[in-house]
Amino acid sequence: MKIKDIKLIGFLPFLGLLIVIVFFQIATGGRFLRPGNFPVFINNAFAIIVASCGMSFLMAQGNLDFSMAGNVCVSAVFTAFASRISIPFAIITAICSGSLLGCVNGFAHIVLGLPAFIATLATSFIFMGIANTLLGGGSIPADYAMKTLDNLPLKLSVLIAICIITFLVLEYSPFGKQCKAIGSREEVARQGGVNIKVKKWLPFIVSGLSCGLVAVFSILRTCTASTMTGANTQMNAMLALLLGGLPFSGGWASRFRCVIIGSLLMAVVANGLLVMGIDISAQQVIKGILFVAAVAISFDRKNATVIK
Repeated sequence: MKIKDIKLIGFLPFLGLLIVIVFFQIATGGRFLRPGNFPVFINNAFAIIVASCGMSFLMAQGNLDFSMAGNVCVSAVFTAFASRISIPFAIITAICSGSLLGCVNGFAHIVLGLPAFIATLATSFIFMGIANTLLGGGSIPADYAMKTLDNLPLKLSVLIAICIITFLVLEYSPFGKQCKAIGSREEVARQGGVNIKVKKWLPFIVSGLSCGLVAVFSILRTCTASTMTGANTQMNAMLALLLGGLPFSGGWASRFRCVIIGSLLMAVVANGLLVMGIDISAQQVIKGILFVAAVAISFDRKNATVIK
């Protein structure tokens, strides 16, 4: 493949983002880009971008985290309980619980030797079981004082900070490069001196930490933790990364631009469908079709010999 062809392929997600924005602007009769829709768009984009940043290190290694929705739900429940003590304690609780559940995923994958796909799929049922037990099948309120932190400047500040950190770590730090090296050829990375166990465990913790942050801002927005909190988090994150052009099998082609463009594209689709008045069931069908198409395009059939 020629260099100019590779550059063109890398530009396609950005072109797709522009096309989708124009489509929804026309399909909604100009309502999509109205100022009044911006806060709603940010709410949708925040969770998708944060979760995608958290999962990007895992996908760079060719791994996935199917437990993100369960992690967000459990972390939100703990946050709601902790908010009755103090708001700072609630935020710390969310981040710590999300990271701890991510550590559990790492344990199942590294120590127990389960493929990441199976390990996180299993823990997703465990996490949701814990959440349902604590919630009793319903919901619990958080301290309404947390609502005072639900503002656009705070969300944008946190979002920008997370994006900058993810960009610097993924593109320029030894850890980011080692994640890509593991996704490209794990045995080569091992022979190059990379501590595979540690470097494969850390992305699960990072993914869990991002779930804790999503849980915090979900509680800030609704002041309620329910069984639906965090629903579809992992699907939205995976679909965003795939639509952004991040390879399903990871490796050196895993770039930060895939994270940000894909997340924005996914947020535009989610918000656009909402503005158009498409019901939830139809939205799920559309997302499922997009997921199949994205996997079909990005999956490296030649080099993928086993499920990680």
